[in-house]
Amino acid sequence: MTVVMQTQDADTSTTNDPLLSYQITTTPSPLKASPENPQAPEEIGEVVISVARQSGTQADVEWIRVKVPAGTMAPDLATDLTKISPRISLTDWTVRLDAAAKEFVCAPTGSHAPIGPDTGFTIQLSDIPISRKVGTAPITVTESSRTGSSAFQDRLTVFNLGKFPADFYLRNFLCEPSIINNGGDVKLTWERSANATYELLYGGINRDVTNRTSLDIEGIKSDTTFYLRATTGDPSNPVVRILSTQVTVLRPDLEVGSLTVHGDTVLNGLLAAHGPVDLSQGKALKLFSELHLEYTSSIKPGTPWTYDFPCDGIARMEHTGTGHRILRTNDSGQWVPVINTNEEVPHPVRKGWRVEITTSFSGHAYVYFFPFGARS
Repeated sequence: MTVVMQTQDADTSTTNDPLLSYQITTTPSPLKASPENPQAPEEIGEVVISVARQSGTQADVEWIRVKVPAGTMAPDLATDLTKISPRISLTDWTVRLDAAAKEFVCAPTGSHAPIGPDTGFTIQLSDIPISRKVGTAPITVTESSRTGSSAFQDRLTVFNLGKFPADFYLRNFLCEPSIINNGGDVKLTWERSANATYELLYGGINRDVTNRTSLDIEGIKSDTTFYLRATTGDPSNPVVRILSTQVTVLRPDLEVGSLTVHGDTVLNGLLAAHGPVDLSQGKALKLFSELHLEYTSSIKPGTPWTYDFPCDGIARMEHTGTGHRILRTNDSGQWVPVINTNEEVPHPVRKGWRVEITTSFSGHAYVYFFPFGARS
């Protein structure tokens, strides 16, 4: 599926959030700037704003104003507001042009009207003569609204509509196949014009694909959404169009901040060690191999006892000493601590790591080791 990102809500810092939600679409998509030659006919466009109340309680609305910049500059959408045909789909509402404010004012016949969760409607601006300069035009939607008996307040939403060059196009952004096995590959393809720069964004990666119409992506291990971003026009007021597509991975890799397991857990593979792991909540721990038990009764003060782990796994130490450390070697071959604790809790460990147990008096120690895979 391809999703076209046509708008951007630019009013993220307003104190009074809108009580109504707004979505905007254009015809054509994207809008085309009119030819720069003033003798050439203007391009004609249409803007439809879909409005709804998403909360379960109704809101009272005095009016809704749609500000459309008009003129000859890049931030202007229209050349002449008087040529635009406005309408609103609500009965008992009217819409008129306030030419001085460059706003279309939608208002009920009474002092205000309730808009409930079941009242969806549209505001339509047709026959728009599009400005002749490529750029991005801000469309400001302001509502005067309230809930309950509170005072009416002005609440703003701003959309940025791009006017693209006449010969610009970006379409048919596809991902094939759209469903893959874990670690599989996909091929991305798209159609585009040559008068823009193009970037592919996914998973924290930003790739310049200006001179390409396809790209192979290898080794995908989780569901991924790809965004193809086109930028053109004057750098001081560019226009941006974004298409998206995605791939679904069967049995994807998962990364979570915390995990609680109530029941059996099966671990088939390696465990990345980022700190102690508490496995006490599971009824059983079914691991790839059988438990390995290492025991010594000869720990003496000043003589640490060590055990080197032969493969990845989970280890739990029990001892009469004062503490234990889990070590690994650094680039210089020196042993450095990974975990330094007195707690007798399970720890994830890697092949080649070492546990070192010290004691303040002669004693003994157990190392319960659950290996992942064969021991070498």
